[in-house]
Amino acid sequence: MAEESSEFELADATRVRVMETNLLHASDVIYWLDGSSANSPAAMSRIEFPLQVTFTEKPNAIQYLHSLGKSAFWQTPTQPMHLGSTTEIERTRPAQAPFDIAGHVYDPRQHFNPATFEVTLGSGNGQGVVLYPSPLGVKAGAGGVLQGRILKAIDGEPLIWGLLSLEVTVGLNETATFVGQTDAKGDFRIALKRLPPLPLNTTEYAASLSVSGDMAASADAPANVSDFVALTVESTTQAGNFSQEVALTVRPGQQQRINSMNKLFIAVQTV
Repeated sequence: MAEESSEFELADATRVRVMETNLLHASDVIYWLDGSSANSPAAMSRIEFPLQVTFTEKPNAIQYLHSLGKSAFWQTPTQPMHLGSTTEIERTRPAQAPFDIAGHVYDPRQHFNPATFEVTLGSGNGQGVVLYPSPLGVKAGAGGVLQGRILKAIDGEPLIWGLLSLEVTVGLNETATFVGQTDAKGDFRIALKRLPPLPLNTTEYAASLSVSGDMAASADAPANVSDFVALTVESTTQAGNFSQEVALTVRPGQQQRINSMNKLFIAVQTV
């Protein structure tokens, strides 16, 4: 007796009927940037680990999604679902009205200092918000590290969230700039990542240090660096001599602590 066999007929799907389409267009993006990675925000690297973001200003119709190094924003659709499929023109991102986003951003690992930010979004070009490493987040490399503590000359209290800019002369008409930020105790560390080796018969590089900040800043709230003003810094070689740029020297590969003359800290005051 012959065995019976069963054959299954497979159907090939050659057409898919789209019943409806939901169009969501991203309004804009905030990029969270490492301020020590480059001198220009366009060249700065993104912070590639989770950050905590709280908003103090955001339109109710704006939705958001945080991911590593960026936060995306889009507007709640005002149009119903499109029936069927859509055309390329319908899928094109429409011009959107600008909107303001403000808030605070924190690093749970405390490798970056917190920051306050205010940006206007909607153009679709993206906006960068810069954070600066805390002393905990700065590791010594081949270029070395500059470190210290900044206190206010008027009362000896720490300069909280102050910004430092170190300009090093590395060649004829050639400079390299490094930045850092004090923490809630006034401490800072600046990694000299891009500092080249010393040329032959040279023992050190000439440099100048400048500081900006908010003398009323509090450790309870991150500062907005756009509100900072230039401060004067006491010389490392002459007590009582304050200027907006202080001359010093740096050497590649070393961990150097800098202090004002006859002090265990750098003293600053208003201009």
